[in-house]
Amino acid sequence: MTALTTTVLSLGSISLAAPGELIDLASYGLTELKPEQDATPIFRTAMDAARARNAGGLKIPAGTYHLHADFAYEQNLAVANNDPGIKRVIFPIDHFNGFTLDAAGVQFVCHGEIIPISVENSQDVVLKGFSIDWQRPFSLQGQVVAVHPEKNAFDLKLHPEVCYEMRGTRFIFREKPSPNANTWKEWAPPVTATLAWERNLQWNMWFREDRRPVPGEHMLAMEPDPKVEELGPHLIRIFESTRVMPEPGMVVIVNGMLDPNRTSPAIRVSDSKNILLEDVKIHHAGGMGLIGQRSENFTLRRYQAVLPEGKNRYVTTTADATHFNGCRGDILIEDCLFENMLDDATNVHGCFVKIEKHYGNTLICVRVHSQQRGLEIAEAGDEVRFVTSSNLQGYHDTKVVSVRELNSDRFELTVDKLPEGGVRDLSGLYNLSWQANLTFRNSIVRNHRARTMLIATSGKVVIEGNRFEHSSMAGIQMEGDNGFWWESGPSRNVLIRNNVFHNNASAVLRMSAEVDAKKYPDAVYHGGIIFEDNLIETYHGKIVEGQAIDGLIFRNNRIRLTDFAPPYDPELASFAFNSGRNMVISGNIFEGNEQVPYLDIHAGTPAAMPKLENNQNIKIKP
Repeated sequence: MTALTTTVLSLGSISLAAPGELIDLASYGLTELKPEQDATPIFRTAMDAARARNAGGLKIPAGTYHLHADFAYEQNLAVANNDPGIKRVIFPIDHFNGFTLDAAGVQFVCHGEIIPISVENSQDVVLKGFSIDWQRPFSLQGQVVAVHPEKNAFDLKLHPEVCYEMRGTRFIFREKPSPNANTWKEWAPPVTATLAWERNLQWNMWFREDRRPVPGEHMLAMEPDPKVEELGPHLIRIFESTRVMPEPGMVVIVNGMLDPNRTSPAIRVSDSKNILLEDVKIHHAGGMGLIGQRSENFTLRRYQAVLPEGKNRYVTTTADATHFNGCRGDILIEDCLFENMLDDATNVHGCFVKIEKHYGNTLICVRVHSQQRGLEIAEAGDEVRFVTSSNLQGYHDTKVVSVRELNSDRFELTVDKLPEGGVRDLSGLYNLSWQANLTFRNSIVRNHRARTMLIATSGKVVIEGNRFEHSSMAGIQMEGDNGFWWESGPSRNVLIRNNVFHNNASAVLRMSAEVDAKKYPDAVYHGGIIFEDNLIETYHGKIVEGQAIDGLIFRNNRIRLTDFAPPYDPELASFAFNSGRNMVISGNIFEGNEQVPYLDIHAGTPAAMPKLENNQNIKIKP
């Protein structure tokens, strides 16, 4: 038996805490580890001891600890909006009634496709004081050092952390080198020491040298498998890859093929209650920083998705910094910092599922998106709403009597009553009982891809006192669809006040439920929105846009122009309402210039034309 195996299987002479107390790992041999040696066996021993003794958690002494998959726990996990399946987990906090991971000054350095922390069926969980990073990021980073317009090519100097292979003229980047030239990618399960992810040049994002997104960077999107020539170590030339040639100094981040792409979130929380994250830093993750699903009550204080010092990286998480799917209770996010993610700072929503067929009061429902697989959508006693998929309009509410899982894709749902006239063709449903309240305040979000946040919850939402700058898309967005992400449901009580929006690349407020405004001009979805007392500093004129809006008050906001980048098409309306009703724009001031003296309003339907009151330099588009 090896020394590592002995460490995993035996508690030895280690002192154990009494029930309810924290196990102090100071005597567990962490200081005896060699540099970069795997600390997972020690942490597994401590987790086993905590479970056996019903301990109150772990206290880990400050230090840098490397985490590998070889001795980690193996679990088959549903992971909302990430890739589900067989996962290796370092700290499985499962079925605990009170657990604290106290790790002040601890740096966890992860290797490969693992989930450092997974919380399941637990309550009163505290995670504090530590940072999570990966030794090798899941994304490629390279800087343009030369362009060759005559060849439709550019040269890219790759970051030293990038591991790659040339296969003829095809470029592949990997988590670690192949064992030999004849070895193809290994597929899990099972997870073994030789497992290594590999990716091509699909799904990429461009940044300026100051780590801010390049305005209009989507025009630089690279082809998945262009011709590539290796010029020298970590120096490549890429041919005929983009519609627009990048400029020297620009930095590209590549995530590779879209599916699977989010294999390794940093922290997963499922079916749990009362979760506190305090002074936690996420430097990188191969997916979400934090994913919460079917859980209740989250508090995040001084949580950060932040670039690590001294590594010259441009990206933190490869997806959202935080994400909450099908949760309820209160989500509080305050005094936090989110930077350089490849997706939103937060996304709060539920799941639409497709009603495939029914017999009597029993429905066969399908989790359509692959990243919904295995998620618990409803349980007996929950209230659900039927919607027509084409326009997201609800037509019947009822209670769930029972649920029977068929597999990770399909389940049977028996309801109390069917709608009058029966279930309509092409229908979906979502859970009304699991709708979270969100308070997001006194935080900074900057220099990232996508929106600042996505909101799709009927709970009370308050977004105040924040600074949102340099997102590559909209500021705050509300959406919903029965066609791709299948994210529900309508937001009905939203207050956005006293925030600064600085150089967001699109509208600061966007309501984009997938409803065809021309086909369904009277359909409504998001509403009850107040956007007031905010400062908007923008280099373009897009301020608010959307459709199917039922109630918006946009008042007492100050709007200024900046010179960060050339403005967008001046023909685009600043306030574009394709459809909706009950909208008011009042008391707003636009400080224009000679090129853009005023902002204009366009409404796609008569009902969508807002009422205007006491605005300066805002008028209806002719």
